[in-house]
Amino acid sequence: MLKTILTGPLQMDEEALRPEASLEDAGLDSLAIAELDLLLAEHGVALGEDRIAAVTTVGALDQLVDEHMAGR
Repeated sequence: MLKTILTGPLQMDEEALRPEASLEDAGLDSLAIAELDLLLAEHGVALGEDRIAAVTTVGALDQLVDEHMAGR
């Protein structure tokens, strides 16, 4: 789901979304994080911008989303 949101509505380059890439290197600035938070909330994943910004890599963000979805 995360990859679909990042490459769809946020129009991020799929090649930049390597698990080891930092959020900044992948193109997730503060505005993109705010948009991502809203888009995730629409899918029932309410994390908050602070939690999203606290992770350091795309892989860690994916894991955070997966863990949240598993805990619902």
